[in-house]
Amino acid sequence: MTTMLQRATTERTRELAKPPVPAASTEWARGDFAVHPLATAVPLIDGRDVMLAACVAFLQARRSIWVADWSIYARLHLVRGLDQRAGPDGSDAQYELLDHLRAAGCDSAAIALWQADGLSLVDVLGLAVRRGVDVRVLLWDPLDPLQLGHFGNDPAEQAEILARQNISVRLDKNCRSPLHMAQGLHQKCAVVDSAVAFVGGIDFTVEFSGDFDRWDTSQHRFTSHLRSTDRGESPHPWHDAEVMLTGSAVLDVERNIQERWDASAGKVQERIQPLGLRISGIRGAYRSGYYPHMHVDEIARSRRRSSRKSLPPRTHSGQTPTAAHKAPADGHIQIIRTIPALTYRFAPAGIYGIAQWYQQVVQRAERFIYLESQYLWVEGPPGLNFTRVGWESRKMRALVKELAAAAERGVHIALVLPDHPNVGRTVTDETIDWLRSHAPGALAADRLHFYTLATCKPGKDGAMRYRPVYVHAKVAIIDDCWATVGSANLNSRGMSHDAEINVAIKQESFARSLRRILWAEHTASPLPADMPWPVGHLDSSSQGDGAEIVRHVRTLLHAMPGKLVAGQDVASSRSSEESAALTASLADPDAGMQQLARLARENLRRLRQGEPLVGHLLPYLLASDGPAHGLQVERYRGLLDPLREVREGITVPHQNRYI
Repeated sequence: MTTMLQRATTERTRELAKPPVPAASTEWARGDFAVHPLATAVPLIDGRDVMLAACVAFLQARRSIWVADWSIYARLHLVRGLDQRAGPDGSDAQYELLDHLRAAGCDSAAIALWQADGLSLVDVLGLAVRRGVDVRVLLWDPLDPLQLGHFGNDPAEQAEILARQNISVRLDKNCRSPLHMAQGLHQKCAVVDSAVAFVGGIDFTVEFSGDFDRWDTSQHRFTSHLRSTDRGESPHPWHDAEVMLTGSAVLDVERNIQERWDASAGKVQERIQPLGLRISGIRGAYRSGYYPHMHVDEIARSRRRSSRKSLPPRTHSGQTPTAAHKAPADGHIQIIRTIPALTYRFAPAGIYGIAQWYQQVVQRAERFIYLESQYLWVEGPPGLNFTRVGWESRKMRALVKELAAAAERGVHIALVLPDHPNVGRTVTDETIDWLRSHAPGALAADRLHFYTLATCKPGKDGAMRYRPVYVHAKVAIIDDCWATVGSANLNSRGMSHDAEINVAIKQESFARSLRRILWAEHTASPLPADMPWPVGHLDSSSQGDGAEIVRHVRTLLHAMPGKLVAGQDVASSRSSEESAALTASLADPDAGMQQLARLARENLRRLRQGEPLVGHLLPYLLASDGPAHGLQVERYRGLLDPLREVREGITVPHQNRYI
């Protein structure tokens, strides 16, 4: 009887939580934050750029730093190598580095910390606290009573380390419910002075095991002492993406953290709503059609008013939710979220803006869809695993169907995935099989491609060694018009079961530049000389604290001695003429898609023959694909890690849990 009641409650909750289909005339998510004019959006690719930019922004904070993460390692070094110390004290190189830091707005205290090798996360945030900055860190605290799971980095321990520096920390335990134990609080975002926000896939962390350090350069070297930490030596190369932004949308990122911060106050039993009240709230939201008579701007203001009483007094930078900066007429931005139902008091019915946005832009796609994701699942991985607790996401199944339909109507689709995700490769493979079988025309016309990333170096015996680059980026680019970057993977958890946050942008220059930066990195091709790097709309007319911080960050990213731009220092047999021709072909997305397929096939041939790769791109092979290429692809671990065991005698461990 109890089982039947639980099943009925779960089914009813699922139906009530299902949002209405948005109007076909809009490409924006409804029922959450407003759509704003785009002020500044700077794509930051891979951990080195993200952490360097965040460090500079944190050091310049004057009022507040708010951070929300899936996991944090307080002693993580944000700046490393030549970026941290260019040479011995008194050397010309070190003097030049100090000049760059001053030009980027770093004061004497920040420079002293920089020179003292004190650029760990806790040191940087601790300096901000000593300056009177309101520093708050919100961490996911999953149910792990014996600390056996190590889903993150033992959040209570990390909170204690941060608290010693008088940093305010709250552990978000809102996922601890028998109705949704599978859910994680997976957002990765930060806001400085209510003026600059960071949204993307990077956690400020190193895994408990020592593998998966988020810091890496775009070269993704086979081994690197800079990726080594006190938890392990040279973990897997790591590919990720983030966006640094200014303007009105920053306040929505801040509001997201504030809503979760308030919802994490007090004891767990005081925060949990009785089931009847939660279902009542869901029913009310559902019947009203997610506020159908309110414009998204009104909804955002309503959310701000509803939780303002529980927030401490704050001083903002004077921005308003509708117009804070001069913005290009064709550029707009929206902060989109996944907030699972039955998780937070501020959204008992849940928020599913990320799934809405994906389905709508995929429906609108005409030329190409380019995706990067850690996972590609309709369901959780099979077997006894916490990721199976919960229900299958109808939203993710609908998205996969839309991708197949787009491919069949002539849209070119490419997905970049990790060769050996920490968990769930078999489910990824099943989803790929489903897409292939439901888009036979696209497969026959060579419009449906799946890739992975790898790196290489010769061993002591001269034989070439290969290693996967872990793909953790969550990116979508559609027709060089729409783009999103954030924390949501292409799986059931990202679309409906976990708390996620993405930035969605509609602007041709941003989408095209993001695509070209990623493709240049993956193919070891140079960016055009006339393309600014990193890109982002920012000119002398941009005003406010946020614009000034972004200018400083961009100056430093260009000038630092450790700067490594796409295509540099990667094995390449191309002549300068061939490189120029490749760069020109990648500028056009249609020709570029064909080039990606060709270059991936060439690298697969090189791998089979023991030659160095050019760039990082390889085809993603299923176990059933292996024999055709004379390679063994394992069902659970893919191609490259098992290949290391065969060629190097090295057993490669993975934690086999969701990260």
